[in-house]
Amino acid sequence: MKTKITTKVLTEAACMATLAFVLDVFQGGIFRGLFPNGGSIGVAMLPILVLTYRRGFVPGLLAAIAVSFLQMLGGVYAIADTWYNVFLQILLDYVLAYPLVCACALFTKSYHRATTNKQRILTLVFGTSLGGFLKFLSHFLAGVLFWSTYCPEGYFGGPIMYSIIYNGEYMLPNIIINAVIICVIAIKQPRLLNCEEGENNDEQQIA
Repeated sequence: MKTKITTKVLTEAACMATLAFVLDVFQGGIFRGLFPNGGSIGVAMLPILVLTYRRGFVPGLLAAIAVSFLQMLGGVYAIADTWYNVFLQILLDYVLAYPLVCACALFTKSYHRATTNKQRILTLVFGTSLGGFLKFLSHFLAGVLFWSTYCPEGYFGGPIMYSIIYNGEYMLPNIIINAVIICVIAIKQPRLLNCEEGENNDEQQIA
């Protein structure tokens, strides 16, 4: 699915990035007590998912990178001991987390070619699950590499199991919630996930 990067597309990407960031901050505030080392449950991934299915990988990626940048502007919490480990931790916890959600783009062509609601729902569930799993994997690796000191002594499975459980406790609900909502959108408001043919023809093309 190729999309011209027009002023309209960039505007949509900016709006979705802002919405995702606001939702992420709001969720983080609500669940700070439950997830003291980061993480929250909610729909912050949804704007990135919707934009990626609607416009394609590149617009979704631009919005996701913007979210990561906004997160870092709001403050970076790094506990690594050397500059290169700090860089790696920031890469895993901030820079890559939301862009990895755009892996759902692997299913966008299938979604737009689907002829039944069942087919569309399957592509949305698979795409959301893949993007959510990769985001989980990024946080999981950061947990094993940099947050292992927070693992209780004698914890069953050690830092690896601790990171799986800690990050899984919020990422699994996130995947389920976002998959359900985007499927509802596809059924009730499908135009939010579709662009009409020729929509970009009258727009100023940027790239």
